[in-house]
Amino acid sequence: MLIRNRRKFVSVFLTCLAIFVVYILFNDIELAFVSKGVIRKKELDNNLISQVASVDVDDTRGASVERVASVGSRNNGKIDEMLRVPGSIMPSMPDQDAKKELGNASWKYFHTLLARFPDEPTVAEREKLGNFIQLYAELYPCGECSYHFVKMLQKFPVQTSSRKAAALWGCDIHNKVNAYLKKDIYDCSNILEDYDCGCGDGPTGENQLI
Repeated sequence: MLIRNRRKFVSVFLTCLAIFVVYILFNDIELAFVSKGVIRKKELDNNLISQVASVDVDDTRGASVERVASVGSRNNGKIDEMLRVPGSIMPSMPDQDAKKELGNASWKYFHTLLARFPDEPTVAEREKLGNFIQLYAELYPCGECSYHFVKMLQKFPVQTSSRKAAALWGCDIHNKVNAYLKKDIYDCSNILEDYDCGCGDGPTGENQLI
């Protein structure tokens, strides 16, 4: 009888022990899952925060860039408006040194071109010269100069019948500009000789127009 009770007690004890071990294992497993879930959730939250912060930074930077671009655009618009010359494609050129340098180079090219125009040009060549001079005036980089040049072409159209006619016309136009600017008048009788080559020799000595 005693042995039977002892066996029963041992059996109950082992059963309780097994239940206790299973309970402990189950809790450990559940705790591990919960811990992993918390860690995973924290990682996701951190990633989300980083993404949001990144978006905010990017948006702020983009807004700043847009604001800077907007301010720059408004300033450029004001500058363009201040320099705009009515009736001219190009803006004004307030820098007098730059204007003078541009004028010297442009007149040199202008006279050399006309002095090397064909003696007996074809109809197509005459038309090309007329069109080119018109565009040359309209697209001249100095807006106020361009405006006056175009007006002069309307009053004194380019002469394209021959090299001499073209060269003398160009000289006369230049003298009209010189008179307007109160500069010396050039002797046009030597224009072909002074600009007879576009090879860099240029007009000689004191006979130079510019």
